[in-house]
Amino acid sequence: MSNGSGGPPAATRSLRSRGRAVLTAARNYDPLLRNAHLLTVSSLLTSAFGALYWALAAHWYDAATVGRNVAAVSAMMFLGGIGQLNLANAMVRFVPSAGRRAGRLVGLAYAVASSVTLVLAAGFVLLIPWLSPGLDFLHSWGLGLFFVVATAGYAVFNLQDGVLTGLRRADWVALENGLFAVEKIGLLAVLVAFGAENGILVSWMAGLALALVVTNAFVFRRALPRHQRAAPQAAADTSRPTFGYLAADYAGAMCWLAAVNLPPVMVLNRLGAADSAYFSLAWTAPFALYCFSSNMGYSLVVESARDITRLDDYRRVLRHSGRVLVAAVVLLIAVGPWALRVFGADYARHGTVVLWLLALSALPNLLTTTVVALSRARRRMGVVVGVLASLSVTVLALTALLLPVLGIDGAGAAWLIGQTLVAAVLLWRRSWWLPAPPPGGGGAPTGPAAAARGREG
Repeated sequence: MSNGSGGPPAATRSLRSRGRAVLTAARNYDPLLRNAHLLTVSSLLTSAFGALYWALAAHWYDAATVGRNVAAVSAMMFLGGIGQLNLANAMVRFVPSAGRRAGRLVGLAYAVASSVTLVLAAGFVLLIPWLSPGLDFLHSWGLGLFFVVATAGYAVFNLQDGVLTGLRRADWVALENGLFAVEKIGLLAVLVAFGAENGILVSWMAGLALALVVTNAFVFRRALPRHQRAAPQAAADTSRPTFGYLAADYAGAMCWLAAVNLPPVMVLNRLGAADSAYFSLAWTAPFALYCFSSNMGYSLVVESARDITRLDDYRRVLRHSGRVLVAAVVLLIAVGPWALRVFGADYARHGTVVLWLLALSALPNLLTTTVVALSRARRRMGVVVGVLASLSVTVLALTALLLPVLGIDGAGAAWLIGQTLVAAVLLWRRSWWLPAPPPGGGGAPTGPAAAARGREG
């Protein structure tokens, strides 16, 4: 239909104008929040598809089989986390301002992480009868070899998320994790149809391959070359990673990995495979809340590496994230019992209290996570190690003490008590981690930090 002037109709022009306005607003949206929100979308998609995946797994396999496979996946994630030497966090911290060195930095990190992880995973498989008898089904040439190779792939999978975050390509983090989640569901269905006893673990391992190929093709062909051509900002922190920084960050990350991935194995060996399944699947939704806080922290690290004047935005992170988390925790506590019924009636009966406790623990976790991110950005690695080590020791010790008394509810209580204690100490000793006020008093940020403060709603 013509408007009489030979041009497009008024409605079409209006639609195009609105589209351009949306794109302009997206480009001008503060990267601190934009990237954090995109990373959170990735976490939510992963959690949603993960819930569907585990719901199908829980209906297709008995609880004991689910418990064994969950513990094996946790072991793979734990070993992959150890083997990647926490270089994923180093990528978040140093890739944004690495300039032309970024490609070499990423390639070296991939080579080191995959090599170390291969050795660790092979040693673990050989020592399974002594380290974790509940995983003895991995002590074989076929599945064991597959587990070793896939664990090395998982280490690179972790690294590429750090690389993409450092490159401000959080959109690709969401795409990559969505692809991996959908692949796992499809593979699980195929493996169940063929009667595979360990289809859960195999679907995880096989699903890594395509996600790794597609994502790294984008990283090395497009994202890294474009980043290397761009000139760093005048206020960028162009310092390089040092052995001391990497070693301290690695120590802190290992403490966190132990706290997250060892409790399911402890539950498996202490209470049995079924309880391991109930506890692990109750973690699914609360862990998404943890991811939200972590994503805000990662974005703070990236933006302050690109522009050191943005360090003061930690206050903005706490306010913005706090409002979201309080609402999310209230909602999760309300709907949690019904949400767990997706996995089956037994999961709701045994996992509801654990879910409530873990959801509440996400509130003090916001402070601990933000303090760790701020300290990484400021290279205050003593604070990073102190916070994460204290949290890990407290959670694991309380889990060991409370499991015999409270069952799997004890593992949830360990997280809530541990997070609350560490957050309370951080509030008491704020001088350990708060940035020093700028010279001249007043404490007001300048430059982009001030502008961002003014844009906050």
